[in-house]
Amino acid sequence: MEVRKVALLDLNKTYCCMQELPPGASWNVALPESRKWFKENLGKHVQGFHLHDSDKVVGHVYYALSEKALVPFETEPNVAFIYCTEILRNYMHKGYGKTLLDHVKAELKKQGVKGILVVGTDFEEYMHHSHFEKQGFKTIKEMGPFRLMYYPLTKESIQVKPLELNYKPSKDRVEVTLFKNFFCPVGVYMYDLVKRVALGFGDRVKIVEMEATLENVRKYGTTDPLFNGKIKIMGPGSEEDVRKAIQEEIDQFKSP
Repeated sequence: MEVRKVALLDLNKTYCCMQELPPGASWNVALPESRKWFKENLGKHVQGFHLHDSDKVVGHVYYALSEKALVPFETEPNVAFIYCTEILRNYMHKGYGKTLLDHVKAELKKQGVKGILVVGTDFEEYMHHSHFEKQGFKTIKEMGPFRLMYYPLTKESIQVKPLELNYKPSKDRVEVTLFKNFFCPVGVYMYDLVKRVALGFGDRVKIVEMEATLENVRKYGTTDPLFNGKIKIMGPGSEEDVRKAIQEEIDQFKSP
């Protein structure tokens, strides 16, 4: 087993989590778009490490420094923000996750990074907070089913706070706002799904699309799809979920 920093030559091995989905699964279809995003943003809005079993990638940690991280938090400079981590199922509970994260900690500490932030969840299947607690991360803010967690490297505590959602939708009709944050295949899939469902409502819905730039993330406080300025679905959702979210806004909408 070996941990290696992600380089351009490794882009066809990114997102090892997609290996465990059935062929043709919706999120897998979105994989090429995320790999394209990764290539365009490597070293800028994303960096990472892969855990290799020979030539096979069996785990990853993807992150960015706080100055460039596309996350809805205001953070002091030179702090690493983990986007996601993954260990393939057959490699879980064998200490490989610790091996990978220990390597990341050591490399970032060498670079003088102050510490590492991550959003742990209450969802057993994805980024559960207990995995990070075992690695020494401490919760510094609870946010519903999410927890902002910190691991100090060269600085014991840092300044960080969630950004406020700050988006004002149109007043003439219900607005669906989509940010092109294609780091994760799930994000690509949801972007396409929400757009397709919204188009089905015809003139009752206005669709706004914009790039998920650092400036826009900081300006609006999110990269999640917005339904008339509200976050109603976070992460993966079904076509039914999206249709319901839009219909609820149409039912409540009153034009000026």
